[in-house]
Amino acid sequence: MTLFKKVLFAVLFISILSVLYAQEDYKTWKSKQKTEMKKYIDEQDEAFANFLEKNWEQFEMFKANVKDTTPKPVTIPEVEPEKIEENELTNKIKEIKVPPKMQIEEKEQKECLVTVEMTDDPRININYLGLPLEFNYQQNIDIQLQSPINEKSIADFWYSISNIDHTTFFAQTSDYREQLRLNDWGYCLLLNEITNEVSGGSQNLSRLLLWFMLTKSGYEAKVGFAEDNVYLLLPCKNTIYGVSYVVIDDKRFYTLSFDNKEQLNISINTYAGKYPNADDLIDLSIKEPPKIKGTLIEKELKFKYEDQEYTIPVTYNQTTAEYFKNYPQTDLEVYFKAPLSDEATYSLTVGLKPILEGRTEADAANVLLRFVQIAFQYKTDGEQFGGEKSLFSDETLFYPYSDCEDRSIIFAYLISNILNLNVIGLDYPGHISTAVHFQNDLVGDKVLYNSTNFVVCDPTYINANVGMTMPKFKEVHPKIIDLQK
Repeated sequence: MTLFKKVLFAVLFISILSVLYAQEDYKTWKSKQKTEMKKYIDEQDEAFANFLEKNWEQFEMFKANVKDTTPKPVTIPEVEPEKIEENELTNKIKEIKVPPKMQIEEKEQKECLVTVEMTDDPRININYLGLPLEFNYQQNIDIQLQSPINEKSIADFWYSISNIDHTTFFAQTSDYREQLRLNDWGYCLLLNEITNEVSGGSQNLSRLLLWFMLTKSGYEAKVGFAEDNVYLLLPCKNTIYGVSYVVIDDKRFYTLSFDNKEQLNISINTYAGKYPNADDLIDLSIKEPPKIKGTLIEKELKFKYEDQEYTIPVTYNQTTAEYFKNYPQTDLEVYFKAPLSDEATYSLTVGLKPILEGRTEADAANVLLRFVQIAFQYKTDGEQFGGEKSLFSDETLFYPYSDCEDRSIIFAYLISNILNLNVIGLDYPGHISTAVHFQNDLVGDKVLYNSTNFVVCDPTYINANVGMTMPKFKEVHPKIIDLQK
């Protein structure tokens, strides 16, 4: 072996040893970090359990907020349809882009659309909106709740549950959440299904487990108790209507249940502190439609415009509508800004495209107005649901009836996403409408917002064209619902 080769071999040998030592050092460092992190979290959990034994107060429960106390009209006015006169230079809709068609294969209907990495640890199975999901979880956690429910029993619960290693479980819930495109509410529903599965039918244990999971997920969740019942308390970035709440440190904590609406008129015992770094508030806004498997339903929506009848075939996912069934009633901006499901968006765009292309902006808007005014049957929420319930656009396609706010929400979505025009919501006492900004000045009722003229477009006022306000609200100045995303 030449001297050069000997030197090269020595250098390579030393390099390999250095890498091995570095890897070993990294493993040692990583193990030490993991140990220190576990020790830190254990100390936090123990301190929090000790805190829970002592720091409870009685809080007054406030009655649920109401969106609008002014009754909506039971019957809606009609007007004789008129053909609008426009300048020849008015902008025309040249092309409407159709979103990519969803490829739904046969095997995807039969098999799970999402997967996570599993270990050999015990497993549980849940059904999440028709989708079978699997988790590693200690099903027999053997946590006994002492009776009656009080500070000590809840503190003991936290101490017991926090001594179980949930690392794999939370990694799996995070993976499922990302793949299913779940917002905060969808994540809460997922955890709720899990806690119902592992609680053995105990509502109190289920709510305590949900509190623990949400807290460990970074949310500022609390529990309260009254009359031997546990209640989950959650603050929210949005206003929630129809649900009672307590006020702690100038923040509303709502008595949220994910299976039904709960309104309490009793005082409740809870605490003013919080778990370290659990600062997130539930956000009910929806950035993208959830990716949930379900039953696709087809229906035909019929309407008439300028003496010509049209039929729009629409496909929607029934499971998407069921996903919103117990959604908290919240700010109208949340409904206006929520996207329509992929299936419905595609079918509506394909159906409306040949009717709208080549028309002027105002004429195309009139087509969409007539579509929503006539193709959907009107009933108030009280008549259909027995109480107030704003509908997401997918729900408007699902339920047999809709009211003014539901129609305005789906009309605004069509105007914005098919015609690419700016739209705002108009909030009158007892009525919701919209207004649209057109490139050319149009005759008719207008609203000035942010130095821009928006022309009134009422999807509930039957046969009304752009620029026509319901007579009852002609002299009323509405509140503006800003829909800029």
